[in-house]
Amino acid sequence: MTFKAYMDNIQAKTSKTQEDFWKLAIKKHFVREGKIVARHADLLTWLKSEIGLGHLHANFVILYLRLRANDPKVSTQLKKWAYSTGYQESK
Repeated sequence: MTFKAYMDNIQAKTSKTQEDFWKLAIKKHFVREGKIVARHADLLTWLKSEIGLGHLHANFVILYLRLRANDPKVSTQLKKWAYSTGYQESK
């Protein structure tokens, strides 16, 4: 499955865009000054309990947030996959 397909599925389920998730993460203080400041477990709990995502989709949104924040925790291999299958830098 492609990055774009995952995001399309998540948007269909939640009616939220990638940008919406970024803004919500900022509002929840999980992102500050463009950097992820929350623990992975806290992000997972938020996305599963408040947004209603399953485990896989919640982890995928976390990947998006980490890519957007240019988080060093994202492996080179995962970055390569994301960029080659539809991830685009936000403007």
